[in-house]
Amino acid sequence: MLRLPKKGAPRFDQNQDEETYLENLAVQRNASAFFEKYDRSEVQELLTTALVSWLSAKEDVRSQLDMPCGIMSQMNNVGFSTAILLTPVDPTALLDYREVHQIIRELAVGIYCLNQIPSISLEANYDQSSSCQLPPAYFDTRIGQILINIDYMLKALWHGIYMPKEKRARFSELWRTIMDIDPDGKPQTNRDIFAEFSSAGLIDITKDPDFDGIYDEDMNDDPTYNPNSPEEKAVFMKYAEYILLKMTFSTTQVQQCENVFIFETAYWLTNAIKCNQDNLDICTYQRLQQRLYLQKKIIQKHFEKKKEIRKGIGYLKLICFLTPFLLSLKKKMKVPYLSGLLPPFSDDKVKTERELPPFIYGRDFKCQNFHYKEDQYFHVHGGIEFDISTPSIENALEDFKNNLEKIRDCAVNALAEDSGYKEHYSIPVMKFNGKSYYVISFELEIFYQQLYKTQWWGAINEIVNNLRLKRLPLTDAQLHEQFKKKFGFKKAMKCKSIPFGMKSAVERGLYAVFHTFSRKTSSSTINISDEAGYAIFHHAALHNRVPIICQLCNANFNVNQRRFIILNQEMLQCESYKRRMMAVMSLEVICLANDEYWKCILDADILTAVSSVTIAEVARDNKEVQDAMALEGAIPPLVALFKGKQLSVQVKGAMAVEALASHNPAIQRAFLEKSLSKYLLKLLKAFQIDVKEQGAVALWALAGQTLKQQKYMAEQIGYNFIINMLLSPSAKMQYVGGEAVIALSKDSKIHQNQICEGNGIAPLVRLLRISKIADGTLLSVIKAVGSICIGVAHTSNPVSQQFVVDENAFPVLIQLLRNHPSPNIKVEVAFSLACIVLRNDLLQKELQEIEGFDYADVLYLLHSEDKIIVLAKVIIDVDHITLTARGVTILVDSLNSADSSTIVLTGNLIATLAHSRAGIPEAFTTLGTVQQLCYHLYSGQEEVRMACSSALGYLTYNANAFRLLLKECRNKPNQFLRITSYISRDASINPAFLKEFEMQQKVGLPSLSLEKNGGPSIIPVFKKDIITVSRPRIVLLNQLGKHVQKANPEPGEG
Repeated sequence: MLRLPKKGAPRFDQNQDEETYLENLAVQRNASAFFEKYDRSEVQELLTTALVSWLSAKEDVRSQLDMPCGIMSQMNNVGFSTAILLTPVDPTALLDYREVHQIIRELAVGIYCLNQIPSISLEANYDQSSSCQLPPAYFDTRIGQILINIDYMLKALWHGIYMPKEKRARFSELWRTIMDIDPDGKPQTNRDIFAEFSSAGLIDITKDPDFDGIYDEDMNDDPTYNPNSPEEKAVFMKYAEYILLKMTFSTTQVQQCENVFIFETAYWLTNAIKCNQDNLDICTYQRLQQRLYLQKKIIQKHFEKKKEIRKGIGYLKLICFLTPFLLSLKKKMKVPYLSGLLPPFSDDKVKTERELPPFIYGRDFKCQNFHYKEDQYFHVHGGIEFDISTPSIENALEDFKNNLEKIRDCAVNALAEDSGYKEHYSIPVMKFNGKSYYVISFELEIFYQQLYKTQWWGAINEIVNNLRLKRLPLTDAQLHEQFKKKFGFKKAMKCKSIPFGMKSAVERGLYAVFHTFSRKTSSSTINISDEAGYAIFHHAALHNRVPIICQLCNANFNVNQRRFIILNQEMLQCESYKRRMMAVMSLEVICLANDEYWKCILDADILTAVSSVTIAEVARDNKEVQDAMALEGAIPPLVALFKGKQLSVQVKGAMAVEALASHNPAIQRAFLEKSLSKYLLKLLKAFQIDVKEQGAVALWALAGQTLKQQKYMAEQIGYNFIINMLLSPSAKMQYVGGEAVIALSKDSKIHQNQICEGNGIAPLVRLLRISKIADGTLLSVIKAVGSICIGVAHTSNPVSQQFVVDENAFPVLIQLLRNHPSPNIKVEVAFSLACIVLRNDLLQKELQEIEGFDYADVLYLLHSEDKIIVLAKVIIDVDHITLTARGVTILVDSLNSADSSTIVLTGNLIATLAHSRAGIPEAFTTLGTVQQLCYHLYSGQEEVRMACSSALGYLTYNANAFRLLLKECRNKPNQFLRITSYISRDASINPAFLKEFEMQQKVGLPSLSLEKNGGPSIIPVFKKDIITVSRPRIVLLNQLGKHVQKANPEPGEG
């Protein structure tokens, strides 16, 4: 609508005088100062709300939104240059003219530039504080202050608790530190919690003389109802978190006579219960309403006893009319002339609170509306709203018409008199029909951009347009920061899932977050229903999030969405074998009952589900049956199941895949070749936990038992899904998540660092703290924590070690080491602790001195029957050299094992010892380890080849092993290629060895002169008329000096 110059305010030139130029600079300076009060997240909310508001949509000619009824659609005659408002006077709480003009100024900026109308909603934070959720345009405004003060008093009377504003603001900054709030929002202090709140200024509201004894009066007129019975209290407290108490202001009458508007407004106390019909039946709802009715009667009777409250309500009534009035003027291209208003308040006078500290009850508090545990503090919730629709405009009464000129003269004279500074600016009052009315006036100007002059709205709009490009959309880090601030760390991690994050953003009213998510995902994902069958539209309506509904409307979503819930209670999916068997027998009976029924069952995909369940039951843990079913062609039709849209059928198909692929590499390979994993990954995106769980278990069955295959599958799943699994309440998903972390982090510092950067450590440590976690899942999580901290050949990763310690893993692990009943858990904890502090002196010191680690916690594990000690100096009274020789011999002999896992473990241990213990590499070399490791390079299993290659790489730092391996590679050139191809990316090999072999290649390897490698035959071959002579390699004398063999001292590990 506003056509602003592309380069902002025009520069000073011959067409504009210096005064106009200075005015333009002042306007731009004031506009810039307006945005300085916001931090980054508040600016993002401000911009998003301005962008998606219905007030911005109505300016679009394509918009189909209807204007609210009353003054916004009926006011036509706006040719006047001054607006005069008449509203009834409360003589016990007179309003201030300067405050009224301040409200008009703030409404003008909020409505004309930022498309926002006033309201407030108190929202619960994860630590029980309450956010004052104002539209961002009204942060640090007089309107915002009035809304917060009145709403706080409303909640104070509802709960019988009060804290003065000055003390409240101070305590809001300190209470988290005093209570020692942890990342989960729980207090860790040992102090008397109520005493701390009381010393900060929190009191029983009946201590105020105006409210003394207000809860003693019995408002209950029904003798059959006892609101204080234990049963009624229990029912009410069960739903207390979902109950809101709100004030709603509405204009009840509007009259007009030319530029004079006479109006009256009123307010109502209303309540809402944010529960759907599944969680709240009609009888319980009526019981709650009966109790709430009595509570509201007390509040309505005593709410206006204090003068400050009556004055605040008077201003809110004025705001209630001014909001639709200014919206009407904006539509008619008229705007308040701000320069004609009384001076504004300074910024420090209009600071608004961003949040309120919690409430807490004392033992002798009089109010009995709520019943919390002793020393349990809690948040408050509710709000204030304005109904911007009004009654139809009526013609003014004769008394107003006859005194029209007097009204205008009164308004003009009052503004002329109030030009100087005063402590209190009185609003002129006139009497009509025996009733006193305030006479409020303000000038108007045309809402158009003028040539060579920058208007205040143009300057603000220009800044908004520039900021929108810089601040929107949010980055991933900003999204996480917003969620963490509102929900705490645990729920913030879950919000990384787009469906869950969008739902949480809607519930909490995070408009910038929702706007960012909606740009990241497709419309089909936004429109998906959750487990209860509710779409985003339903949640937005339930929580009264108008900007989100507007955004969805602008994106052409269907507003009239029905709730659609998938009932997943089929007997075929039941865990009980007996019930599944009875379901199949019932289907058999149905088929035999009527000749047509079989076709209905076939069309319903029930047979597909039955066959999948049958395959799963028959093939589970039976390799012969698995192979037989694969030979009969069961794999292609199973894969085809996942291309359909029947989710329940796919779940049963996943059960069959899990059973067939379990511990069967050939079938795993067959499924992977048909790209089944991409279909199973779609199950992880479902809302239902059981669907996700089956998808995760089936995917991990395809991961097999080899590290390479497991790492491939974990990479296919991705970091986000793995973290979601760890955060899931399902034990199976937690286990799969832990195993995936182990597979990714094993011998890979790149994956370890990426897991740390993706906030993957916190969910692991969180699982360690859960007391009722399954032992298998706990074991997997403990292994994952240790695996993240070490790389190939037990090299340490200081980055991941520090991440684990920063998440406070030490106290949890030490507690498990000392108190867990399972020795398997204890020994894995001990190993993980060793991994966390490996080669890290600072963390070793912290573990021992700060966390109180004692070696006695570990040494008693040596009494176990199952133990292994590899070259550890813990055996006394025996010569260490003898023990070392014995350990080295055992390890070398283990290379002859027929078990591939033993060879892999031995290769890794040799690699570790080769770079960590002096003298050990020489012992390995003497016992022929190099030759045995070279032999295993030809193994059919890749894990064996990788482990042996890494061991050979570390042995090259020993001079003898260096020469032996170089000899092997000279005689067998492919040996060198095998070593370099299979060695782990993070493993080390002597650079001198690589350089020496390259030089040998250039000179010429002896193996290349062999007949099998293309060299000359030992016995010359003569043929008739043809003599074939292979020329020997000729080296010129002048080149011999360039290939003098140098001494090869044992190089140190670099």
